[in-house]
Amino acid sequence: MRFTLKDYQETAYNDVMKALRRATRDLTEDPTEYHAISLSAPTGAGKTVIASAVIEALFNGSGPYAEDPNATVLWVTDDPALNEQTKRKMIAASDLTPGQLVTIDASFDEPTFAKRKVYFLNIQKLARTNPLAKSNNNKRTHSLWQTISNTITARGANFYVVIDEAHRGMKSESDRETIVSRIVHGQSGANLPAPIVLGISATPQRFQSAMTGRNSKAIPIRVEDVRSSGLLKNLIVLDNPAAAQHTGDTTLVRAAAAKTLEFETSWAAYAESQGEPPVLPVLVVQVNNTPSDAELGELLSAIFGAWPGLTDHNVVNTFGEHTTLSVGPHTIRYMAPQEIQDDIDVRVVLCKDAISTGWDCPRAEVLVSLRRAQDHTYITQLIGRMVRTPLARRISTDQTLNTVNTYLPYFNKQQVESIVDRFASGENDEPPVAVITKPARIWRNPDVAEEIFDLLRDLPTYLVPGKAYRTQVSRLFKFAALLTGDNIVEGAISHARQHLVNALEGERARLEADGTLQATVRQIKSLKIERSYALLAAESVSDLPTQDLAYEMSLDTNNIEDLFKVAKRKLPEGVAQAYWNKIIDAQPNDDWDPLEAKAIVAALALHPDAVESVEAAAEALVRIWLREHQKSISLLKDAHKAHYEPVKREARDSELTDLIVPETDVVPDADKRWPKHLLCDESQMYPEELKGWEARILEIELADEDLAAWYRNPTGGQGAVRVPFPGDHHDKPMYPDFIFFHNTDDGVRASIVDPHGYHLADAAAKLRGLADYAEAHEGAFMRIESVVEDPQGQLLALDMKSAAVREAVRDLGEMSVLSVYTEHGGRYN
Repeated sequence: MRFTLKDYQETAYNDVMKALRRATRDLTEDPTEYHAISLSAPTGAGKTVIASAVIEALFNGSGPYAEDPNATVLWVTDDPALNEQTKRKMIAASDLTPGQLVTIDASFDEPTFAKRKVYFLNIQKLARTNPLAKSNNNKRTHSLWQTISNTITARGANFYVVIDEAHRGMKSESDRETIVSRIVHGQSGANLPAPIVLGISATPQRFQSAMTGRNSKAIPIRVEDVRSSGLLKNLIVLDNPAAAQHTGDTTLVRAAAAKTLEFETSWAAYAESQGEPPVLPVLVVQVNNTPSDAELGELLSAIFGAWPGLTDHNVVNTFGEHTTLSVGPHTIRYMAPQEIQDDIDVRVVLCKDAISTGWDCPRAEVLVSLRRAQDHTYITQLIGRMVRTPLARRISTDQTLNTVNTYLPYFNKQQVESIVDRFASGENDEPPVAVITKPARIWRNPDVAEEIFDLLRDLPTYLVPGKAYRTQVSRLFKFAALLTGDNIVEGAISHARQHLVNALEGERARLEADGTLQATVRQIKSLKIERSYALLAAESVSDLPTQDLAYEMSLDTNNIEDLFKVAKRKLPEGVAQAYWNKIIDAQPNDDWDPLEAKAIVAALALHPDAVESVEAAAEALVRIWLREHQKSISLLKDAHKAHYEPVKREARDSELTDLIVPETDVVPDADKRWPKHLLCDESQMYPEELKGWEARILEIELADEDLAAWYRNPTGGQGAVRVPFPGDHHDKPMYPDFIFFHNTDDGVRASIVDPHGYHLADAAAKLRGLADYAEAHEGAFMRIESVVEDPQGQLLALDMKSAAVREAVRDLGEMSVLSVYTEHGGRYN
């Protein structure tokens, strides 16, 4: 793969691969054991990247997955433009070649689909009126239906049908099955059912309900994982005129143009600081289906008037007519949506309906829609296609670059809220991005001393790993390659390999000491045979020979080679091969049997303790290198630093990481404003609608004359103090609400104060996590306190720097969380 998979993408990839391998095994044993796999991926999750990794592993093998030499993929959608977009992404993301990605066109006429190829099919080609759906002796030898059926007959266990946007293909058509349903379930006299089907959709319910009678496997991608991935922007800002005001079309068009230029300036500053090519943002203008020449002329006049230096060449249209527009002095060319992202000359796009199909332009950062409120579905779909981050990562220093700005002159407050609700509900095709209607721009507070920002940056925060499948060995070698490429550690790869070979050598000595290894090698090199007899000519059992009822047969070379291939998958990144080389090189006079050496390596790889020892050694070296070279990594440009984040997240346990304080951000505006925050608006105030005991806590702290500053700890992102707490299978993150900074005799000291919801299901686990954090890092803080409001309205605080309090928290058992506050806490003041 050319792209590095995000954590959740790696998890989904492995889950899909395991499900496909299970399906192939079942079908090999029973050809009627049909399977349906559902990958539910929120919009923006990178489903094509995941699918590319899966297909590449099927064709070429990858890590623990051996190649499937008979694999064939049929990729089905309802739109040819979507297929072309998918092909582009697969070529960019993977090592699949253009020759392996075949668009089925009018000339296609083959008895079966070829192995190791992906065939892209839009379902219209299987309509009854389409020539491809028929066989004609004069023009066609095979219909597409016959090709599908022949391929299923020839290698059904290795024929994988992928339904992209699967929810679309399962709609009913006048009480008859859709074309997609007929591909999946077959049709009498035409084609066999597809044995293995993978459906990909943001809303998989319709696909899943249509898969009755099959072995089904659902693989969901969590919305929270996509939100935290950096692939999507943080916020969508919706601006519309207040009620009873003139819509002001051209006023908002000019404002949108000005906002696009503001983005351009911010991107240019960021690119200069990072030594990267600048991102050139795009303005999207959505018009009605039948705009008049006069309306278009007025619109273009407003855009060109607000954008100095803009030319006709910088403006394109994606109208369904596919023609050049001639409007007054302007000539606006047509461009297919999928072409826009890579053409950096394009700065303004005119469109009509939502151009969601074939459209994926992360540079599109500002939208002004002149459509009416009844078209909110079109508008929402279009916004949803504009939220991908241009650099496939969020910008930590200038958070304004993680937003999309939208102007809706024909929407009132209620109609805007309906769009907000669509994104918030997560029940449609909208990506999981927060939406605000009253944005406030904030910057670093000039009244806060720089030493406080430095103090916040140095506070301990953890990177909490989720479910991951990459081995620690693979993690180490990825890290080593990065350190070598960035000139941080010379010869890191060879050092890493030698480190693991030494670990394997230690395991060999341990297992040889008790005879375990020798016994395993004997088992590997031989095959035990049991002999039995059937009575034919012999008159009785006593006449049969009794000797040689069991004997051993030496395995042939191929079997040992197969076991050595297994060893390479269990000890990846060349570790198995390196240890085999060590065994051979250690023998004098080159008289060591290479097969014997391979049997030894296989015996080690088949022993779980040996594999775990190598994994632990890899994890330990990663931890050492992270600690030793963190400073050098932090000085790299953002694009390089981003490559290290997956390495950090692939730990088996939570590990310390960096906290990055933003220079500027966008937050929801609020009527209530607070002083002394590290980030502020033009009036040095911070907007935040705090309620309940959160507001009481902040008021109490602000009344302290020694308070120098405070920080509203965000829920997620690199600017957050993150505390791990134990979950069911792995750690989860919690985010203490407040960080306060006080002037003391020893200088400025930081404090954590966390309003704690003791009634929540995970309250006890979070409290234990905070106790562990406090024990590990109490020296970094003046106070670490967890605060609750009891039923009488009193604020009670637990001093988490107290060993006695931490012990009480850990010994909660069946007691209520509130009880530890009443018995071991004090009044918060």
